[in-house]
Amino acid sequence: MSAKKQQQTQRPGVEARVDPAAVVLLSRQVRDYLMYHRHMGVESYPAGDELKGFLKEKNKCALPRRPGRTTVPVNRAAQTAGSSLAIVNQEITDCRLCTLATNRCGQVKGTGSESPKLLVVGDWCRQEEPFSGAILFGREEDAMLKRMVEAIGLAWDEVYVSNVIKCCPLNPLADKDCARQCFAYLGREIALLQPSLVLAMGEIATAQLLGTTVPLVRLRGRFHPYLAAKSLRTRVMPTFHPRFLMKNPEMKQMVWQDLQLLQRQLSSLD
Repeated sequence: MSAKKQQQTQRPGVEARVDPAAVVLLSRQVRDYLMYHRHMGVESYPAGDELKGFLKEKNKCALPRRPGRTTVPVNRAAQTAGSSLAIVNQEITDCRLCTLATNRCGQVKGTGSESPKLLVVGDWCRQEEPFSGAILFGREEDAMLKRMVEAIGLAWDEVYVSNVIKCCPLNPLADKDCARQCFAYLGREIALLQPSLVLAMGEIATAQLLGTTVPLVRLRGRFHPYLAAKSLRTRVMPTFHPRFLMKNPEMKQMVWQDLQLLQRQLSSLD
């Protein structure tokens, strides 16, 4: 490239080309964040001097309007948890936020009671072909989970089961960055379901729900507050994932102790 041409491409005032993919990613992240706030009941934000200055008329950009379009008011009070969960699930279907969008055999959405006595959250679903959206943690893991639920006196239709990572990865392990990207969906599920108790199963579920890097073995055995929404009095019981127990059956006794604490807490809520 000649010196003259290089100077032309680097002249001050010439804006760099915007990457469309980056704009799409940023807009989806902002949308997810605002939707999460809306479901949490945040209807407005405090306007400080900086924000007021930014919103002055001289700083506004006039956007062209398409003629003939009208805005239909949304009756938020009429939205049920089911319909809102359906919206979340559709956004999960369309999600392209992380590498699993091109490295998954399918997606596993949350399922169960829309007014659950217990919310169970796992890390991700492990499957082999053929894929089934009805499998939540894994074929053998689901069977163990159902036995756990029955052991503490709950019917399967009294719980809601979800995963932090909604995609079922082709590789054996999922990236922790994918968990951070995907947690917005789980946060919105929690905001809609408003469970009193959450059973966090696995390292990733515990880390995301509690916002900590403390090892699971040091967190299990007691309840912790769900800090992502202080308006919810949701408490989290961390314990080991059924997948971990299948490899380490000697840890089942610890999980049974966690479940007994959970059962006593459930009894006190009745």
